[in-house]
Amino acid sequence: MRILVLPRNSANPYQELLYRELRHRSVDVTYIGSPTPSHTLNQLLLPVELVVRRLAGAHLVHLHWVYDFALYGSGRSRLLGRAAQLWFGFWLWTLRVVGLRLVWTAHNVLPLQQVFSDDPQARRQLVSKCDLVIAHSRATVEELAALGVVPRSTVVIPHGPFTPASQPGTPRASRDRGSSRRLLFFGNIREYKGVDDLLVAFAALPPDLDVRLTVAGQCDEMLRPVLAELAGRSPGRVELCLERLPDEELTRLLAEADVAVLPFRRSTTSGSALLALGHGRPIVVPDLPGLAELPDEAVFRYDGTVAGLTRALTEAIVADSVTLDRMAAAADAYCAAMSWGEIAEQTLAALRTVLSAGVDVTAEPLARAWSAKE
Repeated sequence: MRILVLPRNSANPYQELLYRELRHRSVDVTYIGSPTPSHTLNQLLLPVELVVRRLAGAHLVHLHWVYDFALYGSGRSRLLGRAAQLWFGFWLWTLRVVGLRLVWTAHNVLPLQQVFSDDPQARRQLVSKCDLVIAHSRATVEELAALGVVPRSTVVIPHGPFTPASQPGTPRASRDRGSSRRLLFFGNIREYKGVDDLLVAFAALPPDLDVRLTVAGQCDEMLRPVLAELAGRSPGRVELCLERLPDEELTRLLAEADVAVLPFRRSTTSGSALLALGHGRPIVVPDLPGLAELPDEAVFRYDGTVAGLTRALTEAIVADSVTLDRMAAAADAYCAAMSWGEIAEQTLAALRTVLSAGVDVTAEPLARAWSAKE
């Protein structure tokens, strides 16, 4: 089987964790969309690349995100957004004309940042051309349906853990009773991540709680002064590291943290949550449908409000070491049950069915299969 992958996101380990296992199963995986250093030229060459790759024996395109179809400035200009959407439609048409099958993994129901002039319509256009949509949770399928997007075929395959095999999850470090409780937010800092809400909620904590918060990750420039001002409301208790983190630095921060806090305003699935759980860290998350399948035994949930976040932070801070150790063990167990090999097997079975003409793709969620084993 020869599959083409678009785009290549080197900052997200999901793709290579999956494709490494597929290559071990004799799948030929080729990334497309970046034959030159020029984004614009790469865009123009996409239809040509489909034709050439199809003639070379490719069978299927696996699309993950549509960000590469954005034109420079399309998020701010309706005209450019419309042009990007028309070009995306032409690419989809070319794909069908040359006889390639299309599979989309719905990491997000809608792009987290605007790509086209009408992102919901572009989603409907995409799904209408898909032979299969892979979702990480049943909630994703339901959210697509709420937008009027009903794929002809879907399969639910949970997102695997991000902890590399060479760096297994580090047990939660024991804290002396007199030491501060340590909270951590990590990852790219954008509006939808809710870091401003976190800093407001943190400032509302009782002043007698001995706690420190680290916010670490590359930050949108417009958010930097906002976060600096909000962090100033908790003098001496908040550390801002608003730069991209090397892997070894992130591993160190996770090892030092007691609890990871991910106050997303919206999320279909979260690689950050799985990374924290993979390192044996309990997490604080809002009660969103896309995060519902995270293990309750390892999660502090809240109602999505700032007041609710303050209450969840308080619960995490005052929890004793026995409780946090039990939650850490649950986090480790949850991620240990997820095998990238098993995820690849499920994915490969779905792709093979797509290539079998006239056969619909259906599958039970892999999470249910794992639950049955326990």
